[in-house]
Amino acid sequence: MRVATLPPSLPDERRHDYDALRGFAMLLGIVLHACMAYMGPYWVVQDRGESVLLTAAWAFIHGWRMELFFVIAGYFTAMVLRRDGATGMVKRRLRRLLIPFALAAVAFLPLTHWVSSVGLEQKALRSRGAAQLTDGVYAAVRQGDLTALQKIAPDDSDLGNAQYLAAALGQTEALQVLLKRNNGRPAETMLARLHGEHALHAAARFGQPEAAQIIVESARGRPWADEVLLAKNDDGKTAAQLTTRDENESWQIYGQLGLKHTPAQMKQGRRAVLGLLEPGKAGEQHWSQLTAALHQPWLSHLWFMWVLMILTLAFGLWAWVNERWNLPAMPRWMLAEWTRLLWLLPVTTLLFWWARKDIGFGIDGEMSILEKPATLVFFGFFFAFGAAMRIRGCEPARIPWLAWIQLPALTFIVLPLAFFSAWSSNPAIHFVSCGLQACVAWGMTFTLLDLFTAHFSKPIAAVRTLADASLWMYIAHLPLVIALQLWMVNWKLWPIVKCGLVCSLTFGSLLLINHFFIRRTWVGMLLNGKKAEGDKNEDRAKVETCESGKV
Repeated sequence: MRVATLPPSLPDERRHDYDALRGFAMLLGIVLHACMAYMGPYWVVQDRGESVLLTAAWAFIHGWRMELFFVIAGYFTAMVLRRDGATGMVKRRLRRLLIPFALAAVAFLPLTHWVSSVGLEQKALRSRGAAQLTDGVYAAVRQGDLTALQKIAPDDSDLGNAQYLAAALGQTEALQVLLKRNNGRPAETMLARLHGEHALHAAARFGQPEAAQIIVESARGRPWADEVLLAKNDDGKTAAQLTTRDENESWQIYGQLGLKHTPAQMKQGRRAVLGLLEPGKAGEQHWSQLTAALHQPWLSHLWFMWVLMILTLAFGLWAWVNERWNLPAMPRWMLAEWTRLLWLLPVTTLLFWWARKDIGFGIDGEMSILEKPATLVFFGFFFAFGAAMRIRGCEPARIPWLAWIQLPALTFIVLPLAFFSAWSSNPAIHFVSCGLQACVAWGMTFTLLDLFTAHFSKPIAAVRTLADASLWMYIAHLPLVIALQLWMVNWKLWPIVKCGLVCSLTFGSLLLINHFFIRRTWVGMLLNGKKAEGDKNEDRAKVETCESGKV
């Protein structure tokens, strides 16, 4: 068992290795988002070409990047705690987070949302011609061919899908005919093609109040009325609850269904549907609209800064309590090189299982002000471990040769198994995937900590420059990435070439902007804090000393 310790009296100097790793994790966000346009219908821009290689690159980054980032964030927060105490730590860290967050929210979030909406609309227009629901009964729904719809048998497997499509499109006459085929009852034939939703879910999701009114009237007074009104989809959401969900979630299938109304019309229609489904709850309706606004993904890629501020406050509360009552310290075996895995892996597996109840790979933030408790606990667990690592003085063992063995094993064996098993609907396989994802997250975290500690502990001017620019580049990159993806969407080039161009142009342009307009201006001071001249000279001296081989 190998534990490197730090004496309590050791001053908290700048950790060049962890600083470089934090910047590296931030900059990988550019690559992550650049890859997503070439993975299928999961991004605001869907390129005509898809790439298995870029999907693999996305999975590699997504499997550990944010977990690593929160470990490092916890470590640095604990460093500030040692120097400034609980109250000083909270003030200092929130100031360093809140100012860049506010700057980015004002300068880049509106631009990000605008260019994302352009991407979604163009994506919908491109996919309309390739919609799958164009033949047979679906064509009859679109054309309003009531004669053809009246011939559908009540037990026809397409009946439920046709009802869903009619409600989504607002084809009210077609919907009335289709509902009469099974008397409006949400039997198995009424189950929709997407997410276990039926026609009322479709009317709520896409903001079609007339369609919702028809469905409600068909169920009124029937013994199975609640079965219609309170039915839940695969995510456990009723139709009323879908009116307060993220519109982008619905726009992922907008083009396939061939909807033509605008996001503003959809939002207005949703409010009307909510008033119809919950007419006697005016106060609750107002509260639902408020909570819906708070659940919208306004924060976009800045969600991690928001979560980090919440975790900083929670850590400050713990530190304040610890200063007064001297809480028991974490046993050192829980942070040691090998024994830490005995509890980290099973606990993280359970947290993965809790935070990701459905199929999918990795954990994402909600991008909303009201973050899910499971997500906060998940990332808070990694944050807390990083803080404990600094408080207890347990550092990486610096075994670079072992890290170089772990890196390919995790990349080419464990991560592929975790990724492919993550999409299984089998509960047992899903749980195994959670365990494998826990292995990836912690394995890559410890491996990269060891490698960067071994190779970047001394100051390197180029690395320092990139680390200092990483926050600016991360908060500013997303609208530029999406705009470049839209610009290149019809280019007849290999996806990997286009992705490389997006990354290169984004990285290069933002780095140049940082060099000439950011780092030595008030914007740079807001992002990275003011650096005294003495600190600059000290850094310069450290670089010169290291280069001369005297350290």
